[in-house]
Amino acid sequence: MTLTSDDNDDVSCEEMKRLQDFLPNTEGMVFDCDGTLLDTMPLYYESWKRSCDEVGLDFPIERFYAFAGRPVGDIFQTLIDEQIGSTDPGEMGNPDLSLGSPQRLTADYCEGVKRRHHAALEAEGRTAGPVDVVVDIALRYHGKIPMAVASSGWRDHVISGLERVGIIHLFDVIVTADDEEVKHPKPAPDIFLVAAKRLGICPTKCVGFEDADLGMQALKSANFGYASDVRLLHMYPRNVERRMSRMSSQESTTETSIAG
Repeated sequence: MTLTSDDNDDVSCEEMKRLQDFLPNTEGMVFDCDGTLLDTMPLYYESWKRSCDEVGLDFPIERFYAFAGRPVGDIFQTLIDEQIGSTDPGEMGNPDLSLGSPQRLTADYCEGVKRRHHAALEAEGRTAGPVDVVVDIALRYHGKIPMAVASSGWRDHVISGLERVGIIHLFDVIVTADDEEVKHPKPAPDIFLVAAKRLGICPTKCVGFEDADLGMQALKSANFGYASDVRLLHMYPRNVERRMSRMSSQESTTETSIAG
């Protein structure tokens, strides 16, 4: 089957061409979730920012994207080790000590704070939609090729997110970082190897879809037949946003020139 699209630019993009070349040999597809199937990253960064502000950690957006693919608890532990170490939270100015914070800041406590802020954002009506250019691929191959989701996200959030946009039925297997068989997080290959195993497909016959450097490393370590970097797709949301921003900037410059 050949991928097609109503958007000629998407079909002509180099990543889509490379994907088309491998698809005739594909027996299984494995998709990351956050940032790949679901456009969660802007929403997730807001919950990270609110959480880190509350517990006194610094987490700029550049590091957020660099850490994409790592479990939440691991990220918090890294930030704590780097910025606090064994420092008493009273000395670091944690504003929430009166509200039940632990004597020393822990990754588990921070993860609970993040869950609370994420729930608050959803209560405000802010939820993630699909990454259409990737979901379109899953829709076209549903029922033709076995498919799985392999996500470092919380299992309940992955399932609820896929249900919310109406695509959970597309996938035969869902594996998350808290699965007992996943011994090591991305960039280790564990989660993708578990997904391929549960699909019953050799990794070399699978194509994996990722939006993060750590995830791409994991796919290559898992010896997947092809690792597709969805960030390179023409209609990936961040690419569309950048093009719209450039167009807006160019229009503003043109209007200024005319006015002048």
